[in-house]
This record gives sequence, C-alpha cells and structure tokens, in this order.
Amino acid sequence: MRNIGFCHSVLFKIYNVYTEKNIKLFLNCGCNAIEINCHHVKEIELINDILPFIKDFNYISLHAPCDVRYDDNGETHTLLKKLETFYALANAQLIVVHPDLVDDWRVFNNSPMNWAIENMDNRKEHYKNVSDLKNFFLTNPSWNLVLDVGHCNDNDKTMILAGDLIAEFKDRIKEIHLSGYEVFHDPLYRTKQTDIIDYCHNLDVPIIIESTFTIEDGLTGVEKEFNYITKNLK
Repeated sequence: MRNIGFCHSVLFKIYNVYTEKNIKLFLNCGCNAIEINCHHVKEIELINDILPFIKDFNYISLHAPCDVRYDDNGETHTLLKKLETFYALANAQLIVVHPDLVDDWRVFNNSPMNWAIENMDNRKEHYKNVSDLKNFFLTNPSWNLVLDVGHCNDNDKTMILAGDLIAEFKDRIKEIHLSGYEVFHDPLYRTKQTDIIDYCHNLDVPIIIESTFTIEDGLTGVEKEFNYITKNLK
C-alpha cells in the first residue's frame, strides 16, 4: 500500500492535536504515514510527547516551524538541535522547511537530517515556479523537494505548473503535500478538485494530506477526506 496520511495538526481548529486521541484518529482511518507539523516554534516543547503514539506509522516526516527566520545564530542552532533529537527518536525520513524563511542556508550544512523545501503558494514572491526552484537547486544540490500540489493550484488553476514541476524535478520530489485550494488548504471532499489529486498518480512518494478541518467538518471530516482521496487515487 502506498504511504499516505495526514499532517498531524489538521484538526488544530477543533482540539489539542498533541494527544494520543488525535494520532489514533489517523491510524483508525487506515493511514500509514504522518507528518509532525511543529508549526510554531513554541510547539518544539510538545512534539516529544507524541513519540509513543506514532511508532506504528510506516513513514514519518517533520515540518519545521513557520514563525521563525533561519539564520546562522544561536536561536536557529538551538532549534535545529531540538528538531534533530525528535527526528532521530521518531526515525523520521524527511524534514521540510519553507524556503522563504531562510536567511542563511549554511546553517543546515552539518545537519544529519534529510532536508527538503516545498514550492510556495501565491502569497510568496519566490520558490513558486520552475526557474525559481531550478536556481535554488543549482546552489543547493543536496536538497530535496516536497511538491505541494495545492500550492500549484493556487498559483495556476490550469495545473500546468504542477506538470512542469514534476517534469523538471521528479527525481528530487520525496513527498507530496495534498489539499484542496479554493481558499486555503481546504478539504478535497468538499472542493471536489480531483484535478489536484490527479497529479499524485505518477509519483511513487508518500502523500501527506494538509486539508484543514473546521468544527463544521468535525472529526468525521478526517475519514471523509481520507476515503475521498484514496478513492480518487485508484
């Protein structure tokens, strides 16, 4: 079975995602992959609490915080050490960072973790298209790419961009981020944007679902989303 699952924080609008209850919800759906999204730097103190609950996943990845700048300073080095500890204890296979937050790429030079950037959405100035990403990989050849197909849709509703990124960087793509994109990381079972899912077919890499659920979706939204996506992946 293909490795597919959720970003662990997709239910943050409903309840505390750093609990066994949250992780079991994904396992009970049939997920065999999970990405631990330490979205805010203060969450770094919480992620170790869920280590006992994620051992049954085949694939584990980590998302670095999005509310800090990454530079060659003490704050960044301390943060990276804490991420490295979790990464090792969790037997994670990949860690992703938003490239627009990085001020000095040298801070990652001696990291033992397997790093990737992701293509950005339309709110960002760079790291969205083939030329931007090509320039990055020319100077950072050891890095990988997480293809966010929802971000592709946000930048180009025709989805030609997604095809272009796959054609250019297929060998670098190690994971897919998947969600609908009418507003921002919407559940696909609601948006019915099967054209976004279509670009997952020919990439044999783990899929992490980033659809964000509201109180209206409820906890059952997770199962609805998982079933809708897996049905349309066949």
